[in-house]
Amino acid sequence: MYPSRQELLEEEWFLVRHSGELPEVAFHSALHHLTEDPQGPGLHLDAGEIQALEEAAIARYREILLRDLCYEERKLPVYRGIKRALFNWQRLTAFCGRQGRDCKDLRDAVAEAFLLLLQKTAHNAGKVEPDPECLSAIPGSSPRCPSLAFVFNCTIDEVLLFSRELGISEQQIPGDIHQICPE
Repeated sequence: MYPSRQELLEEEWFLVRHSGELPEVAFHSALHHLTEDPQGPGLHLDAGEIQALEEAAIARYREILLRDLCYEERKLPVYRGIKRALFNWQRLTAFCGRQGRDCKDLRDAVAEAFLLLLQKTAHNAGKVEPDPECLSAIPGSSPRCPSLAFVFNCTIDEVLLFSRELGISEQQIPGDIHQICPE
């Protein structure tokens, strides 16, 4: 017996929502599989079904953006830093534009997370007691002990570009950040 339409849609939604680092690719793969793939079910999706898949992709983008803008997440193996967050932000806004979607609410959440990351980094730079597990490690040499260069794997120009795209003024950026970013 073949899966029901609802089961097929739920499975593809799940794959898009938990797709990894490229949600838009998963979205288009799901659309192709459901509608055009000769091996697929050959469905004709309505606007609501497509919207559900779009929302799954946007939710995944949000999750990976907020992960890479969270100071506390920098020790996770999946953490990618600000440069990757900027790339993902640009991918997301392009995706939303192509789908005719507004991403203002998401922009506000990402801007808030980015400002918090900048503030925590500026506040903690040089003031944090070393993690006991990191005392014998060269800073940044281990996934457990990432350096600030791993977080700020971008130039100050990229930080400023990201800030502008998020509607953050240069005056809101802590001055110490200029010293952390590589030239």
